[in-house]
Amino acid sequence: MTSPTSRAISRLGIGSYRLAMGVPEHERILYRALERQKDPRLNINLIDTSSNYSNGRSEQLIGKVLSNPRHNTLRRDEIVLATKFGYIQNENMRLLSEGVFQRVPPEEIVEYSRECFHSIHPEFMRDQLTRSLERLNTKYVDILFVHNPEYFLMTNIKGTEVNVKKHQTILLNRLQILFEELEREIEKGRIRAYGISSNSFSLKPSHAHFLPYQDLVKMATSAFERMRIQRQQEHALFLEQQQQQEPSGGFISGGNRGNKVFPPSNSNSFSTATKTTPLSPSQKPGSTSTSDSQKRSTAPKLVQRTTHGLGYLQMPGNLLETEGLQTTAKWAKTKNLSVFINRPLNAMSPEYGPARLASYPEPLSPTYAQAKDEILEALMALSRHREYLGPKMQRLTEMIEGLDESLRTDKLSIIQMEGASVRNTLHQELAKPVPISPKGKAAHGSSGASAGSPPLSPDAAAAVHAFKTAPTATKPTVAAHQTVTKPFTSSPSSSSTPPPSASSSHGGTHGKVSEQEIDHLVKSLDHFIHAFHQQVRFQETTRIAKIMTERGINLKGEPIEQFAVEYLLEHDQVDAVLMGMKREPYVDFARGLLKSLAVPSPPS
Repeated sequence: MTSPTSRAISRLGIGSYRLAMGVPEHERILYRALERQKDPRLNINLIDTSSNYSNGRSEQLIGKVLSNPRHNTLRRDEIVLATKFGYIQNENMRLLSEGVFQRVPPEEIVEYSRECFHSIHPEFMRDQLTRSLERLNTKYVDILFVHNPEYFLMTNIKGTEVNVKKHQTILLNRLQILFEELEREIEKGRIRAYGISSNSFSLKPSHAHFLPYQDLVKMATSAFERMRIQRQQEHALFLEQQQQQEPSGGFISGGNRGNKVFPPSNSNSFSTATKTTPLSPSQKPGSTSTSDSQKRSTAPKLVQRTTHGLGYLQMPGNLLETEGLQTTAKWAKTKNLSVFINRPLNAMSPEYGPARLASYPEPLSPTYAQAKDEILEALMALSRHREYLGPKMQRLTEMIEGLDESLRTDKLSIIQMEGASVRNTLHQELAKPVPISPKGKAAHGSSGASAGSPPLSPDAAAAVHAFKTAPTATKPTVAAHQTVTKPFTSSPSSSSTPPPSASSSHGGTHGKVSEQEIDHLVKSLDHFIHAFHQQVRFQETTRIAKIMTERGINLKGEPIEQFAVEYLLEHDQVDAVLMGMKREPYVDFARGLLKSLAVPSPPS
């Protein structure tokens, strides 16, 4: 496959969803992934990122690495760099609150949730592209993807009574307007091509949140033609005005400057105060004002391209999500569009739920059962020997029992644990201050479940769902009514004093917790967390292998992850598979797959 710059694109690409500036390991991994190979077929030259990945820090990392190539890594002009826009989160949410996006009509900002807004308005696109180019430290990106435009559908279609066709039409009209502006960005040189990256492309066409794709190429062709005709008329108008301004005798010297590139205007940046607003598709071509034309020193450049710049679709696809592969991707190939597949190993199947398509071994030492028994015994011992810690130990016990209960469902996926941290959840509970009354007993209102509590208290139930909400680490605070607190932590820098006790500081139910007790508890907790993660992975591997067997899929003795990626690459409609590469073994795995593709298979 070739890129907009006629360079070959590697079959495997670098997905940078979890890469971030400021993490030395990520920088090291990115350099390693971009190492030049003796066999060019083993090079990985496709990088996919987005303005919202790691709140822009993914783009910053890529910009740093590409701006400082090593002697053995690919250069920027050998890289096919793709980024995306659309999300309003984190930094963008702050900019929105400060009025930076005031030129975007309020109705063009989709409020999906409190933390997540979305927009595909041309003004927002131009702003985001400018910021992305700055973070990437490059003058252009090879591909700019419109990122999940179906958020408009997801926000407005939440019931069966909603007119789905009406909202799909509104979204397609917005894309039509956007396409024309993207065509202009190609002419400015800030992008080489554009595309749409949409999770909805992997849904059934009958799904309410599905983005209809059948007219996308027609829309892009129409957008290109409108832009091209407008450029022609602007060019002719400029020359006509130049003639009118000249005294009799013809053109001024240098008047025939139509071959020069008109410098890209920064008038559409939100950081500038004034300037020219781009013409909308509803405006007639050639309607540029005389004053604007008089300000130009060169004629608008005529469009040399003969076709539109829509060239790429991106969507999820894997062993358990094949709808997009069989419909959207096949259609794309008939329209000469290239297809990138993301989430090759992370399935979000309506039938099977979240599933990590990889092979993991069973935890051996300690086993999960051993680690669970160890931490429960440590919690029970502290609760028995340090009465004031009883409520905290009870809460931790219930959380661990809740996690154990979730394992028995045999539907837990390691994917659910990537967006949140079981370790953080348990450690934060461990580090919460323990309110102490003057007599050394826990203050009222801080006790755990009563003796008559059901097996799974709200705390335990919260533990089952701990992976679905990433807690924010905060420094423990003291409530106004709590006069004495003791943070329960193993940190040597803690300056907290032990709770008052009539007993010796080395014993008794109210005595100071020893360093040995704290060390043993934290180690036992970490042993459990590690074993729990390993057990989740192993059980998921067993579950996926069973699903493959039920579906008549023969893994041929290969690890699930290898079979899964090879399966995608065997489809003619798939041009590249994007793989997350946040650890060095992932880079080695990708390189090994490319090597196997480069070696012809023996005749059967």
